Amino acid sequence: MPVEPSESDAASDLKSINASVSTREYLISMWDRWQFAFEVPREEMRSAHQNTLLGNIWHLANPILTVAVYYLIFGVIFEVNRGVDNFLVWLTIGVFAFQLTSRTVTSGSNAITANSGLIKAMRFPRALLPISTVLSQLLTFGIEMGVIAVMVVLFTDVGISTRWLWLPAIAVLHTALNLSGAFVAARLNDAYKDVQQVIPFIFRLLQYLSGVMFPIERLIDALGGHPLAVTVLSLNPIMRIIELYRWAFLGTAYDWGRLGLTVVVTGVILLFSFRFFRAAEWRYGRA
Repeated sequence: MPVEPSESDAASDLKSINASVSTREYLISMWDRWQFAFEVPREEMRSAHQNTLLGNIWHLANPILTVAVYYLIFGVIFEVNRGVDNFLVWLTIGVFAFQLTSRTVTSGSNAITANSGLIKAMRFPRALLPISTVLSQLLTFGIEMGVIAVMVVLFTDVGISTRWLWLPAIAVLHTALNLSGAFVAARLNDAYKDVQQVIPFIFRLLQYLSGVMFPIERLIDALGGHPLAVTVLSLNPIMRIIELYRWAFLGTAYDWGRLGLTVVVTGVILLFSFRFFRAAEWRYGRA
């Protein structure tokens, strides 16, 4: 006769995938469930603005309105556009790229807390939840990239360039950085719910240190060219990635000597953040 599983056997089947599982096994488990990581963001994007008058148009309207406000303040009132060719497109690239990181980390902070019911009900690698938020924001960014391309063609004399072929590689580097932030924010916010309230203020400060609205050289000059300030600002990976997008679309100057350092720093941050997230996986959903 078949033996009914005991309660202890059933409980053992419900153990979460945690740090005791090897990284290889964990990644294989994630790959086996890749559909989950894609289906969740598609549904979130579809339903995000379904109760508003303009619906999903807000996915694009919000960043465009932000660009308009920044252009009025920094381009018209403070005239920081002096010496910057194609300032409107230059500004749009900075705003769109920076907001992708900001939105990703902010939504990533809720990846665990907003899915506690799902975590308790199903056994799966919890890292798929921050990954799904990253993919969700990438869907919107894909549309924004199309807007930038149109602006380059219509509002500049730069036109279409072979540099655009580098955009997928730049987006991969950008995604690695964003995923790192989502991993860290997800774990911290699961332990300390106040984290999600602090993140927006961090990014409001960070955007001024990333050359989003004005060239970073203006800030360095304002700080008197202090060596420490120059070093700290030059190591900012978000700023370097924004500069890569501007190089690809507008052909602006780029410090290629810093590219290797940016790739290495981003890779190290991603590895650390993944391990940091996994180290607490056993406790996710228990609160």
